[in-house]
Amino acid sequence: MKITDQIRVLSLLFILLVVTGAGKSDPEISIITDNSMEQTAMHGLKKLMEALDMKHISYEKVISGSEVHGRIVLVAGKTQGNGLAARLLGKGNYDIPQVTEALIIRKTHFGGKPMLVIGGYDNRGLMYGLLDVANRISWSDDQSNPLQYVRETTSVPNIKERGLAMYTMNRAYWESRFYDKHFWTQYLDMMAQNRFNMLEILFGYENGGFMAPCYPYFFHVEGFPEVKMADITVEQQQLNVATMNQVIEMAHGRGINIRLGIWDHIYRGGVQAGGNPDFEYSEGKPLPWQITGLDSTNLNRYTQAAFAKFLKTFPNLDAILFKTNNESGLKENELHEFSLNFFETVKENAPNMMIDIHSKGITDTLIRSAIQLGIKFRIAPKFWMEQMGMPFSPTHINREDQKNRRHGYANMLRYPQHYQMLWKLWNGGTNRAFLWGSPEYVKRFVESCHLYNSEAYAVYEPLATKMESQMHDAKPFQLLDSPYQYYNYEFERYWYFFQTFGLIGYDPYTPDDIWNKEFEKRFGKTAGVIIKQALDEASWILPRIVASCYPYSFFPTTSAWPEKQRLGDLPLYAKAEGSDLQQFASFDEEAQVLLGTLETAKTLPSTTSLWLTKRSEDVKKKIEAAEKIIDSTSNKEFYSTITDLKMLSNLALFHARRIPAAISYCLFLRTKDITALDEAIIHEQNATEAWKQLVDAAGNVYAKNILIGKKSLSGHWKDEWVLLNKGLEKLKEQRIYFTPDKPVKTSPRYICATDTDNSRYFTVVHTPIDTVEIGQPIVIKANIDAPAGVKWVRLLYRAVNQYKDFEMLPMITTDGKTHTFQTTIRAEQIDPQYDLMYLIEMMDRNNKGFIYPNFNKETPYKIINLKR
Repeated sequence: MKITDQIRVLSLLFILLVVTGAGKSDPEISIITDNSMEQTAMHGLKKLMEALDMKHISYEKVISGSEVHGRIVLVAGKTQGNGLAARLLGKGNYDIPQVTEALIIRKTHFGGKPMLVIGGYDNRGLMYGLLDVANRISWSDDQSNPLQYVRETTSVPNIKERGLAMYTMNRAYWESRFYDKHFWTQYLDMMAQNRFNMLEILFGYENGGFMAPCYPYFFHVEGFPEVKMADITVEQQQLNVATMNQVIEMAHGRGINIRLGIWDHIYRGGVQAGGNPDFEYSEGKPLPWQITGLDSTNLNRYTQAAFAKFLKTFPNLDAILFKTNNESGLKENELHEFSLNFFETVKENAPNMMIDIHSKGITDTLIRSAIQLGIKFRIAPKFWMEQMGMPFSPTHINREDQKNRRHGYANMLRYPQHYQMLWKLWNGGTNRAFLWGSPEYVKRFVESCHLYNSEAYAVYEPLATKMESQMHDAKPFQLLDSPYQYYNYEFERYWYFFQTFGLIGYDPYTPDDIWNKEFEKRFGKTAGVIIKQALDEASWILPRIVASCYPYSFFPTTSAWPEKQRLGDLPLYAKAEGSDLQQFASFDEEAQVLLGTLETAKTLPSTTSLWLTKRSEDVKKKIEAAEKIIDSTSNKEFYSTITDLKMLSNLALFHARRIPAAISYCLFLRTKDITALDEAIIHEQNATEAWKQLVDAAGNVYAKNILIGKKSLSGHWKDEWVLLNKGLEKLKEQRIYFTPDKPVKTSPRYICATDTDNSRYFTVVHTPIDTVEIGQPIVIKANIDAPAGVKWVRLLYRAVNQYKDFEMLPMITTDGKTHTFQTTIRAEQIDPQYDLMYLIEMMDRNNKGFIYPNFNKETPYKIINLKR
């Protein structure tokens, strides 16, 4: 720094730190901000001042250094321009990121006074910095040192758009939140604190005709008097418009954009009825919330006029989610023309608005049309079908949907690239009721969301489908019985879920003290650590179940709930293949391994059974340790949290015990050996006992009838226990009346796994190939050793195109002696439209298999980017 610059900085600080007449009445902190702070940054400042008030720390807000009286000086402003924060940071030789949402926090001293400088590249970044400092001030237990936990940091967003999605599946429930300004204040404050910057509100989706389409809920359309919602008045429409614009304004004031989802375009029943036969479409007999006057003769014209008015009615709307498949009410022969008209309306009325197009049903023709029109669009695929699987896109999706765009990214990651992806984790089918939170899971998920150079994701709020398929005037139920409620709004219960999916999306290296301090505040220092560890571990249970032992018929969010469902009677469960066919062997595949007819490196169900058993035991031990520290009767949140952990522990135990039943049943089907069926019955009995423990753990904490979807989905865990017992009796009857229809083979018995992960049997050293020129062969090498000896090594590769199966190449040593295995993918085997992905399978001479990379620790495949 030049001498003249040093003199300017010293002069600036001297003026800033002038204190006149300091005395007992002087404030503890002086706050100086930029003169022109916008609403978003002001929200952060407001929260900082509220934190000081809560700690009874006096402060003053001044506009110039000559007015400073505090013992500590806090300066906040943008890092660009001529504000004080920008000048201080600019003269301090700091590396200031020039990136949207970037923030910088620096501590310094001058003349004996502590100074904290909070800078943001823009108002959102400044707000995040102020909110971080406010949160850390709230942790302070030293009145004389309110900044004791404030950290210096420089942060930039890892994922640019971090979204949270909510449904409007039930009118009464939706409006209980929609019209509650205090709810939005709390909800949007939570989002801002956790650095979510997009809220998606989805209209329609198996709502029984409510908001199908959404336009009559807000207004009538000139020239279409026949299209209306039967039981809505003009006054209610005006209220709905005013309220939605208010929500948009409140969100923008916290740095949050709004995306509205237009899911249903016309109501014709079927899947749109949400599984409730009372909601089916009846010509001339609409239910009060259903739309009348819309049919194939006026559908396109009405939608063009209505959507144009929609954009004018909500001029500050940021984005639209658009659905283009037959679940929206459209017929197959209507889809293309309707969608094209919709895009043209966007181009004419809001050319700069982002349109996120749901991937299921989208055609290449429609994609080309969107490109040619020049609209701003992304494609929004499901990350892992309509459930929460592992934190990476599945290595190989199920065959039922391999050749369409329902399950994942399908064949849409082609080059040259004309669009990005909005990765949507449909966790709402999995995480409905139980608490959830795992920084490691989210960190890996966020890394996966960069696939195809993308920079956006969205997750669904817990309880996303609450009241789905219920009558639209039904009173919303309360998830927890009143003696166990400890919150004003149910979403507050899931604070750890929101923390992890928001903050880690911004910064995968978010400091652990963010979560640790929150657990400490709620449960005490010692118990807080234990409960956090237990919840971190328990949060992997459901993703593992979904990925490894999940019947594919339970794909949909609106008809499957792995937290609560037994997943069918044993004969159905035993047919399950999981939802990543490359990583996890099916129950029948393990039966074939036991019979000696199959050799596979996939993770066997018996390995998952042991993993679930140990995970259940680990969580149970932590529960017992925490219960020795905290009296559950005096802390409702602790009691509720422990209840969820006990239930998750027993859910893991249930599947750990049912997996042997499924494998034994598959052995029975292949051999007709009655002893295998006997084994299956014994294991199923043990699994049923684990489910009874789950029911006992639930006690009276949860509502007796959790209305979360159609009749078969709603209810309570004890309902499933009744069904499990009935299924067990059917198995016993099958045993009694069984007569083999072909010669019986002697069946091997189920063998328990010895390890939760076979990685310890192999040493793998591999340098991944990141990029390669198109038209060049690719040589893959790996150094692989195994104490038992290496039996074989195989390379599996395919285009990053889920339509394709993996190709296999043997990997061999050049001389048969060294541990370096290699193979070559020829240039003509590589599709230049797509990047290439690969993994390495191996087997030792004790028939222990392993796939590299290890899915327990990282994304289980490597991607080679082709240079184009």
